[in-house]
Amino acid sequence: MLPLDYVHALCLVGIALYVWRREPVRLLLTPLMLLSFFVLYGVGGILYFLGTDTVPAVRTTVTVSFIIMWVGLILGIELARACNPVLLSRAQAAIRTWKNTALSDRSQTDQLLAALGVLMAIFIFGVFFAYGKLGQIQTWLSIVSPHEKLKYRIELGAQGGYLYQLLVASVAPFVAFLLLSKARLGGRVYLRVAGLLLSVAVLFGKAGSFEKMPWLLFLLQLLIVGQAAKSLEISFKRILILTFVLVAGAAAATAIALSSEGAGVFEFLIYRLFEVNNEVIYQTFYVYPQHLPHTWGMNIGLVHSIIGSGELTSAHTQVANFFGAFGATFDAFYIADAWVDFAYPGVAVMSVVVGLLVKSVDIFVASQGKTPIALALIGSGTYGLYQLQVTSAFTAFLSGGLVSIPLLVMLSEGLVHDLSRGRVQWQK
Repeated sequence: MLPLDYVHALCLVGIALYVWRREPVRLLLTPLMLLSFFVLYGVGGILYFLGTDTVPAVRTTVTVSFIIMWVGLILGIELARACNPVLLSRAQAAIRTWKNTALSDRSQTDQLLAALGVLMAIFIFGVFFAYGKLGQIQTWLSIVSPHEKLKYRIELGAQGGYLYQLLVASVAPFVAFLLLSKARLGGRVYLRVAGLLLSVAVLFGKAGSFEKMPWLLFLLQLLIVGQAAKSLEISFKRILILTFVLVAGAAAATAIALSSEGAGVFEFLIYRLFEVNNEVIYQTFYVYPQHLPHTWGMNIGLVHSIIGSGELTSAHTQVANFFGAFGATFDAFYIADAWVDFAYPGVAVMSVVVGLLVKSVDIFVASQGKTPIALALIGSGTYGLYQLQVTSAFTAFLSGGLVSIPLLVMLSEGLVHDLSRGRVQWQK
């Protein structure tokens, strides 16, 4: 181990203490974020470098970036606490009484929501069958070579366009969670029917991407929503259930993808969940800026579309091409994208922003009390956390729904409130 690795290990001890005393492990986004980062990129990062030959200078840069990331995340979380004292107090009160509080709902738009869910399901099924996804899935399953399966996924997995992919990824799951959570209150069977129909449509849509994780994550999200309806606390039993579902589902998906069985599947699974994530970070830091210059914002799609020129070739594609994997994408943890754009300052600023926004979302969600909207936001937010682990923060915030879904809820609640108040005043 390098001396810097001991500094990183000391940071991890600090993070563990912070989670224990400040952000206890619950079914909320902030502790889940810190815990997942700790396992995958804290302990996982140290173990990766201990077992792999690396360029010392690049290894040092990655480790320094991890240390900056941890400091930035904590600063962002504490900044969110300081900026929202009233909502924070309300959220903490709701969390303390969550387990003993009955689920309640103040919304009066259930029929409209059910109709929206059915329309979303019809649209997803329509696109799915219009592109012949059922036949494509059968073809994909019949392919033996993992390389050919990857090529097939790259060619056909993104069919349907951006809006369809966004709907399947984050918007429709949120609506499905909301419908199923509202159905828990009883007496409205149509909500459960609409929620189940939309959930099946989402599973079809995610299966049509030919990726191993999205459909499995959706099942985990459903499980998390169901658990959060009872309690936010994570007991040993809950950890076992979530771990079993994740490992068993990922193993089954990997067996299908590799067309293999037995030990090889689990060896690949361990590699895919732990080693490959840190390997891609290292590869990104190896390429930038030693072989390709920092992009200074041009790797951000929105920025490039406004002030850039030519077609955007994302950093994850550039890294894949550099290592000879043409046509593939090397998706990396959000700090890798931040490094590609702005080096150390990018890692520092983006980590503060991530901590600030994730904690702010948690405060907003918990301040809603034990309501269907809070359960749905917890469930949908976990997909955004997954996106943070494998792609840029901007993608997680927008396409992953980590920030866009809560903003949409805030805007819709404000609109409904204004319309209701206007109707009351008009009736007077």
